[in-house]
Amino acid sequence: MTRFGPKTDRKITELLSTGRFTLSAEIIPPRNGANPETIIKQVESLTNSGSQFLAVTKGAGGSLRGGSLPIAQMIKDSFQTPCIAHFTCRDLLPEEVENQLIDHHFFGIRNILALRGDPPVGIEKWNPREGSYPYAYQLVEQIQALNHGRYLDRPGFKSTERAKMDFCIGVACYPDHENPKERRDFYSQKVKAGAEFAITQMLFDADSYARFIDEAAKDGITIPVLPGTRMLKSREQAAKVGQRFGVPIPKSYLDRLPETDAQATPESTLAAFAKFTEELRTRGAPGMHVFVLNDTELASQALTALSKA
Repeated sequence: MTRFGPKTDRKITELLSTGRFTLSAEIIPPRNGANPETIIKQVESLTNSGSQFLAVTKGAGGSLRGGSLPIAQMIKDSFQTPCIAHFTCRDLLPEEVENQLIDHHFFGIRNILALRGDPPVGIEKWNPREGSYPYAYQLVEQIQALNHGRYLDRPGFKSTERAKMDFCIGVACYPDHENPKERRDFYSQKVKAGAEFAITQMLFDADSYARFIDEAAKDGITIPVLPGTRMLKSREQAAKVGQRFGVPIPKSYLDRLPETDAQATPESTLAAFAKFTEELRTRGAPGMHVFVLNDTELASQALTALSKA
């Protein structure tokens, strides 16, 4: 029988279980109205440079960035590259979460990064939709329920079909969260709910990563944790990044960078990034996950260099 429709994706946990140091990248859908050819070229550049899987972010409500699901499906089917689809629950009722997860399942998407979601940039007084999930672990629980064939009950409707889904669930974690108890408790809740892998917040400190992994191990948590980071060109840029995302950047990393963007070269940026990658690798990181943002060319160069190392 001929099989029609999208291909089912390969799970990220399968890739991470090989023991090979993985290289991956995270991309942002273009703003609404942008030429879709732009994102296709970006994906092509990253996959040709050695990225073994990609992740596609989900714009916050009001962000004017649609297309996350079709982009993930395109990466999986047209580029034969596994893809993680970000899924945010902050604006969705449980019934809407279930329907959208079914959409992902029908498109062959199997890797989900379960996130609460942040408010749109620039909107100060904005609250989650009433009835939606205030915590990401609740979304993980619902995805796991679907994996076991447990669906939401609907008044007046009883289904005899309870097909089990097969999602591989990832979550975000925060090694630099300033409150040690919350740092451990939030992560532990997500793993107990069914998370199978994690990706860190934007990270620039290998010691911070190692400490987080040690803490998790003491709590009996051993799922793979991918460090997520971005390219840094200069100390000038690093100061802006650290302030915007609320993450520390250690002096050891800053000392490898020139003072200003004007003094930066691709060689200096790549050298600093390669050193940081090696530090993470020696501390047991299973791979490197690059937040590309607007640095596709540099990210592609870094992936090419690391894939040959």
